[in-house]
Amino acid sequence: MAKLFLLLGLAAVTMAVPYDSYFPPKYEKTPLGESIDRSTMKLLKAAYDVADDKNVVSSPLGLMMLLALFNSGAGPETKEEIIKFLGGTDFKQTSESYEELSNRFASLNPEALTVANKIYVSNQFKLQDSFTRAADKYRSEVDTLDFSKADAAAAIINKWADEKTHGNIKEPVDASMLSPDVAAALFNVIYFKGHWHVPFKAANTMDKDFHASDGNVVKKPTMHLERSLYYAESPELKARLVELPYKEQGFRMVVVLPDEVDGLPAVLEKAATSGLLSDVFKLRPAGAQVHLDLPKFDIKSKLDFNVILPKIGVSKLFNEAATGIVNAPVKVSKAFQEAFIKVDEEGAEAGAFTGAIAVPTSLIINPIPPIQFNVDRPFLYLIVYEDKILFAGTNTK
Repeated sequence: MAKLFLLLGLAAVTMAVPYDSYFPPKYEKTPLGESIDRSTMKLLKAAYDVADDKNVVSSPLGLMMLLALFNSGAGPETKEEIIKFLGGTDFKQTSESYEELSNRFASLNPEALTVANKIYVSNQFKLQDSFTRAADKYRSEVDTLDFSKADAAAAIINKWADEKTHGNIKEPVDASMLSPDVAAALFNVIYFKGHWHVPFKAANTMDKDFHASDGNVVKKPTMHLERSLYYAESPELKARLVELPYKEQGFRMVVVLPDEVDGLPAVLEKAATSGLLSDVFKLRPAGAQVHLDLPKFDIKSKLDFNVILPKIGVSKLFNEAATGIVNAPVKVSKAFQEAFIKVDEEGAEAGAFTGAIAVPTSLIINPIPPIQFNVDRPFLYLIVYEDKILFAGTNTK
């Protein structure tokens, strides 16, 4: 049986610049957003559990989009597993949801968000007509590649990844991964670059204590901000949440801080069961200044989905023949993701803060004490577009 190769390369780059005003839009939960939420947290927990390095970043959404596309040509048992993982009711409904999402992302400013699918087909095979139509609906590029020339094929793939991630992921594919029996390779890239609405000032960044997951206390460059932010407390999660909006409309980062120093595994356990979106939608203006201390971080991850996917109930794609991809039965031989995220205060010194989130103050006689939000322990973070989680990760050291 011929091989099929899945690669997901993605990048999240966050920066900070001044802004004039911020009036947060009213987001609405959708069935697709809720299913993405639940699947994201299941996958993140599985990735965290198997990782030696508990600093994990991933875009489960990139995997979901690629699995939804793959499902157009998958075998019946694989289809059932993928639909269940994606939280859909049937193949048609699931496919239409992700096709629509692909087109929605394509309409956004590419300087903020790039979502790209690429299919390389071996010159020894031909895509099935039905899969070609599906690829078109997912706005996937299709090219032919000679996988028998592994070095040259890897160079072509890596050039595409390098261009789509703006030079941040240069060589995700090694020639040793490829072989003449590869019939096709499906790739996805999600690249995000955002600018803070609420600026951090580099002059306020100081080394502060961080209680790492291994029990050690380390010094980390920590940014500081004092503003009225969206904030929530979750007794169910035993955690608090704060939102940092981006200048790019619809995008925001949510930081989930466990109440206990060693509380991250328990938060992940609960989130994997019920998701986080309900807690995210409880975020409201704090009604007081939030004194936020947030470590700068730069995390890179390589996730082996051959190991992770079976742990969340998706395994048939590695052994069941998919007859609807090319003109021969294929199975997935390798699925992985390379990801990174950078969070810093770059650009925040360029100007002054001249706007704020409006909160009711007419009945306030005495100042409300500030809310201390000191991210000094392992935490969870999300990058969200409206109600769709683009990136999720953990920072533990």
